[in-house]
Amino acid sequence: MRTIAWVSRRAVSAAPFLIISTTLLSLALAAVPALQVLLIAALISALGDTERLVDVAGLLLAMILVVGLSPSASSICGDLQHRAAQRLQAELNSSLVREASRIPPEELVNSAVASQVERHSRAIGEGIAWSFKQYMDALMALLSSLGVIAAVFAFSPLAGVLTLIALIPPLIYSRHLSRVWESQWETVSPHYDRERYLRELIVRQRSATELAGLGTSERVGQMVADRWRAIDSIMARAVRPQITGSLLSGLVAALLLGGAIVSVVVGARFESPAVAGIYGVMAAMTASAGAGLNAGLAIETLPLARGFHRFLSVGRPSRMHAVAPAVRELRGEHLTHRYSGRTVDAITDVSIEARLGEVIALVGVNGAGKTTTVNALLGLVTPRAGEVLLDGVGRSELSEAAWLARFGLLTQEFGRFELTVREAVRLGSPREDVTDAEIWDALRSAHAAEMVAAMPDALDQQLGEQWGGVGISGGQWQRLALARIYLRDAPVWVLDEPTSAIDAEAEQEIFHELQRTKHRRITIVVSHRAWTLKEMDRIYVIDEGRVAEQGTYEDLLALDGRFATIFAEQR
Repeated sequence: MRTIAWVSRRAVSAAPFLIISTTLLSLALAAVPALQVLLIAALISALGDTERLVDVAGLLLAMILVVGLSPSASSICGDLQHRAAQRLQAELNSSLVREASRIPPEELVNSAVASQVERHSRAIGEGIAWSFKQYMDALMALLSSLGVIAAVFAFSPLAGVLTLIALIPPLIYSRHLSRVWESQWETVSPHYDRERYLRELIVRQRSATELAGLGTSERVGQMVADRWRAIDSIMARAVRPQITGSLLSGLVAALLLGGAIVSVVVGARFESPAVAGIYGVMAAMTASAGAGLNAGLAIETLPLARGFHRFLSVGRPSRMHAVAPAVRELRGEHLTHRYSGRTVDAITDVSIEARLGEVIALVGVNGAGKTTTVNALLGLVTPRAGEVLLDGVGRSELSEAAWLARFGLLTQEFGRFELTVREAVRLGSPREDVTDAEIWDALRSAHAAEMVAAMPDALDQQLGEQWGGVGISGGQWQRLALARIYLRDAPVWVLDEPTSAIDAEAEQEIFHELQRTKHRRITIVVSHRAWTLKEMDRIYVIDEGRVAEQGTYEDLLALDGRFATIFAEQR
């Protein structure tokens, strides 16, 4: 009941006028079957006592109005319910996205978390948004059944009891079916998640272009088809219990119907009023079947709504946080971390320090532990030992949002946000009052201003050919990503291969700009290009998860150690 109450509150919040209107209409429509039984009984009785039309005109008019207007009222109610469901769907999707945007990055590493978000999104569209309508339909059918049963009691109390009992089997069956659907939903959801990912590979330009070049697009299409076959196979498992339950419910209903009809006929002493009673019994049985069906549909969505309610109830705090003021010192002390399921540490006893105005570098071969070190500094992973301090303040002393507000991060997998240029760059800052002048300054610092100025719509230019915009190169995307970091202007910058997709000339200009403005911040660079390291204040060589060497470019070359070996071919 708590889940039904929660969905109902959300529905009223999303569309109060529509919900109130449909509720009143539903209650009125629920009274129609009982009213029809009473009108038929009154009409049969009146016809036996008169031969003049005028004597039954009132009853006939009432019946005409009830029977004639009911379909229109039902259609209007359905239309309003449909619109209310659309409003609720929009409201629930907004809540889902808001809560998903607050999930910490370290949780998103777990594929189950991302799958959960996708599962809730699918559940909203396929069930939860329409669940209030189903609750109302079930309530209307139940009230309709009870109303007709009350009318049947006037003809035969036994018939009334039998039709009342007929409500029970469908409800039991629906409850059992809900458990089947809940189990099935958990089983089928991973297949839906995988199907969506594979389908995205086919329709998104970057992946589709690569697959077309390899000539393997159809192979991915076959993978999608395989997933749908698996989904269909799982969904088919629920058919047998559905059919079995329906047959058993129907058999019980038929037996009860027979008993109720006989009871009415005997109770009416085989006279004409029995016709109205028989109609009432049949109407009650039909309403009972409808109540069971609608209750089943409503119960099917309960597990989905319950899971979504739990997801929203976590109440994650907003991660929007103003960029913090200057940080004078960053220290990572004796950091050790091992990922779940691994038997060896990713990093062991790693210590890093950087001060305001310094540009330091982390270098090492792939898999050496650079990314884990960076993630530990950012607080994206919690090291098993050691701690990270910003001006002596540890990660545990600040909220996640407050900690990340001190960083500007540019990863190797930089975002290619296919928005307008203005929107894409503004994503660098949580501020709502970012001006175009600030955006242009950031673009100039990232050596992207000329590129944007040459676009037909400049800052308003849509990016991405799939959206009717312009296509730009990987290097141009990376410049826009760097512009976001300049706009953010955080006190600590972490740049993981910030110029990997940019030509050599532009790369030199960008690194010169970083050196020119380094007094404003602490800068940590991950790089594999030797020449970019020459002006670094300090270089940490990460090897097999440990700091193997540290010093300036010249110092490390003079050591003729691991650094010299890694960059031997680039000197």
